[in-house]
Amino acid sequence: MRMARNVYHRKDGRFEGRYVKGYDANGKKLYGSVFGRTYAEVREKLGKVKPPIPAMPLKSPTTVIGAVTAHLESLKHQIKPSTKGIYTRHLENHIAPFFGNTLCDRLTPEILQNFIDRQIENGLSAVTVQSVFNFIKAGIKSASGDVFAVKLPKKPKSDVEYLSFGEQKRLETAARASDAVDYLSVTIPLYTGVRVGELCGLLWSDIDFDHRILRVRRTMQRIRSEGETKTEIALLTPKSETSTRNIPLPDFLLTLFETQKSEASCDYVLSARGKAVEPRFVQRRFKKLLADAQIKDVNFHTTRHTFSCRALESGFDIKSLSEILGHSSATVTLNKYAHALDEHKRVCMNGLSAVFSAT
Repeated sequence: MRMARNVYHRKDGRFEGRYVKGYDANGKKLYGSVFGRTYAEVREKLGKVKPPIPAMPLKSPTTVIGAVTAHLESLKHQIKPSTKGIYTRHLENHIAPFFGNTLCDRLTPEILQNFIDRQIENGLSAVTVQSVFNFIKAGIKSASGDVFAVKLPKKPKSDVEYLSFGEQKRLETAARASDAVDYLSVTIPLYTGVRVGELCGLLWSDIDFDHRILRVRRTMQRIRSEGETKTEIALLTPKSETSTRNIPLPDFLLTLFETQKSEASCDYVLSARGKAVEPRFVQRRFKKLLADAQIKDVNFHTTRHTFSCRALESGFDIKSLSEILGHSSATVTLNKYAHALDEHKRVCMNGLSAVFSAT
């Protein structure tokens, strides 16, 4: 009989089974043993042993904050300034206040779970908690190679919010009665699906009147520079590679652009007093338009969802809509807006009536 490599027949006649039960401070394996009169007995005992998951030694003793800070520094040439701003806020607002001078090698699953539970109690969303924890995990892994298993909150599954046809028309009417900035800031996303940062970053040179397309090439965001407490406006590349895209323009929107360009006093499509307007300005004005149109309070991103749902209701195929929205794949679009196809499904099912009546 061939014995397993970790089972040995001793000179005293007994069998010994060895297993790794952990690591010492230098990373050296620590072994434990079980004994028995027969090989089968030892194998059975080994099967019942549940050693703790061994932790790899730290490259050097460091605090959680130090590990995460070092990880963030290593990413500075790989991520956008806006992403770095998000990670910096995670570090300052959530990680540092909780962990203080805690060393990475002092962390336990219980401590990390307590951190997660505390953030939920403080009102953070599941999405934000996941983002913060993944950031911590990456920093700890970079410093020690050790990742603890904890239970993260699940992101609640909910349908995207969009305006009904009647609400959309009331919003457009309120925007048209306001001024050119409000009208453009509502009409463009409702009929192209651009994000608010992309909208504010639009230049007149991005409107190709000959080829009848709108080119999305940048996004405007308010970010905090390194070492500063105040935020400032920055023009960045779009959210992802697929977010850099060309959007075909419907005739009425092209006509609107032609009219507004002839009166423009700025290189930016959205401008006030000869200067570009920023997302915060657009979002503030949007809230007022909602109130004027007697529409429930929603965020500006609802205009993008509304465009998507109207497009599906009008018969857009998923692939085309996905490319216009700048999604990474048609699957992303389908998963996000599947509920908007319910009416289309109903029409298709009712189409079976013709088949039934023919029988």
